[in-house]
Amino acid sequence: MADSPFNMGKYNRPSSPRPGRENPAPPPRKLVAKAPGMQISCRATNPLSLQDDLEKVFLDENQAKATTATRLFRNDELFAATKKVTSEFLGSARGGLFSMWSTGCSSGEEVYSMAMIALGEFDKFKKPPNMEAFGTDINRNRIMEAREGVYLRPSKDAMASNYWVLLNKYADIAQSEVSMGPVLRKVCKFTLFDMRNKPKKHTFHFIVCNHVLQYYDAPGPRHIIGNLIAVLKPGGYLYLEGVTDHGLDGLPLEKVVGSHNMFKVAETRRSLTRRFFRKT
Repeated sequence: MADSPFNMGKYNRPSSPRPGRENPAPPPRKLVAKAPGMQISCRATNPLSLQDDLEKVFLDENQAKATTATRLFRNDELFAATKKVTSEFLGSARGGLFSMWSTGCSSGEEVYSMAMIALGEFDKFKKPPNMEAFGTDINRNRIMEAREGVYLRPSKDAMASNYWVLLNKYADIAQSEVSMGPVLRKVCKFTLFDMRNKPKKHTFHFIVCNHVLQYYDAPGPRHIIGNLIAVLKPGGYLYLEGVTDHGLDGLPLEKVVGSHNMFKVAETRRSLTRRFFRKT
């Protein structure tokens, strides 16, 4: 994806590839039996082109920081927050592009779930604006799984009825698995990215960072949160789980009333840049 705001950045780009390893062959894709008549698209929205050296340098250092516990619609508070942000955008938008980003997205279920929540709100309008949902992770295998977009079918009894309605609308459900539908595949984009870097020339209405920062030693979390704040759109929201209030001391964030994990920037970006980034 040529216009992706994400790149691997200075923390994980080797000086030169190992001779003879410039174009490694892609790993074999596991074939899964599909129900009769069911078509599943596995087209990658942002194909990877990484040298083996880059993968070794980056993943060996950070593999332990990758989060993998995830499933479709597993976090009610997050999806209530997603609905709130989407509704606010639709209530004030005059066109434009609604943009979300899930850091540490693992195999993509969280991103697809957020997108379904947002699309459910967008579909209430005859001519809704466009939207995009980015998912990033440091684990190449998880990103490939996210792009595949095929998961074990969840139990209907274990999922709230409103979630099941969205899943039926935007995904293809077979006897044992569920495949993300074409609208979701168009909206959701996945790529490798190191959160210690900052996305290029792109800002977001909603950024989610769930149970990732606790894997970084100080001052890593402060630096990463600073990067996230810097790419929030004015009025945008940051959703943080796995971070104590004490760990946010001194950051220009204020908690949204009624939420445990949802924050807004407490200062203008210009003031933030002067005061906060001077210290990091």
